[in-house]
Amino acid sequence: MLPANAPRLAALGCALLCLAAAGCDVKTSDRDLVYLDPPGAVEQLNQRGGMFEKKRRGAWMDPRPPAQYAEGHIKGAINVPLIEEMEVARARLAGYDLVVVYGEGFQDPVAKAATKRLMEAGFKKDSVFVMEGGLRAWQKDGYAVVTGSLPDGGEPKAVEAPKAPGGVEVPEQGAK
Repeated sequence: MLPANAPRLAALGCALLCLAAAGCDVKTSDRDLVYLDPPGAVEQLNQRGGMFEKKRRGAWMDPRPPAQYAEGHIKGAINVPLIEEMEVARARLAGYDLVVVYGEGFQDPVAKAATKRLMEAGFKKDSVFVMEGGLRAWQKDGYAVVTGSLPDGGEPKAVEAPKAPGGVEVPEQGAK
């Protein structure tokens, strides 16, 4: 038998659950972003862990469209276009616990938006940074860029059809 106030307790529990669920959304603003200049970004990605700390594994993230990425990007940068779903971003950045996001230039809205999305997706605020000045500042400071659709530059190699073992031609069936 249920107590007389069970409906009120159920309604209260449901309301608390809804409030808790609504409060779990991570909201970010430009004030949450941490900016690094190109040398600071390089230093952050190359930073060694302390004696009792695990070395952090860092990555460059380029949120620009694939065509812009192919025209020039930081060597090793992972292309995660802003328009892609966060599941794709999580998969491509799996195993990294430090990410430096860069865009085309100063005050790049794409880099800012991508950084906020990473924070909202669960990356800690102290592990996601925006490189101030983007690719323009990177090149102005004398750092190199690579071209192509692969992180280290270049294009994927075409896959050749497998050849018969030993280099022997195999006649077609039914051929005389």
